[in-house]
Amino acid sequence: MDLDVVDRLHGDVPHLEVLRSALGAEPALPAVVLLPTPYGQVKVDVLEVPQIELDEPSDDAGDRLHASSHAWANDTATEMTLGVSQSNGESIEATTLVAEPGPLVAMKLQAVMNRSTAKQGTDFLDITRIMLDRATRPAAIEQIGNVEVSVASDIALHVDLWLVSRQAQALRLINAVGGADITSDDIALVSEFLIDACER
Repeated sequence: MDLDVVDRLHGDVPHLEVLRSALGAEPALPAVVLLPTPYGQVKVDVLEVPQIELDEPSDDAGDRLHASSHAWANDTATEMTLGVSQSNGESIEATTLVAEPGPLVAMKLQAVMNRSTAKQGTDFLDITRIMLDRATRPAAIEQIGNVEVSVASDIALHVDLWLVSRQAQALRLINAVGGADITSDDIALVSEFLIDACER
């Protein structure tokens, strides 16, 4: 199991430092902590977004989208209560902030370039599921449709690169990680939804 945490670096102590100080924590590179839990070890990736990366955007579209999408996800996250039913019949609930569909799509589009082929496949599959789901698609389209023009432009660049120009590759990767029901028509539809949402 793994978990991604965004740190806007607004606090006195960086999240990574706090997590690495936990009892039994194991640091890993580049900004990862392995935390012991009653259910096994959890890998926590801490994604830091310094304000300077937003104030002085990179010339690279991937770097720009990394900073802007993670800041967007952090700043618009909403509370969600997650529940787990244990084998003994008891339930555990926790309330935490979770990223909205639009920022999730943007983050996953950007993350693809730095992933293994298996992780690329799961990112593409997540994007496809979000954009084809009747509950999450309207929210994603509305959120991307209202994001800053510069962010929307970078999202559109990544959609064109990964889901249009490399559609066949994306489909192979999706099919390889359990998305056997996804077709090229589905990816084309997802691309259309996203590019339309990015238009201003």
